[in-house]
Amino acid sequence: MTRDELKAAFDEQCPVIHGGITYQRISALISRREPGKRRAFLQVELMDRTGRSVTIADPDRIERSGSNAKI
Repeated sequence: MTRDELKAAFDEQCPVIHGGITYQRISALISRREPGKRRAFLQVELMDRTGRSVTIADPDRIERSGSNAKI
């Protein structure tokens, strides 16, 4: 997903898929910087179905779920 698509999915709180698993929503967009590096990189925090656990994921491996139904 592009940054704009990630932001839209985050704002809409729609389900997303990562590694074949459907997650409830994107709970955070995280900008990180490694020591000594000039550029920051983006990571995505995904809320699981139970709402009790999160997964930090590479945004290039996330896709929007075909369903907007609440999981």
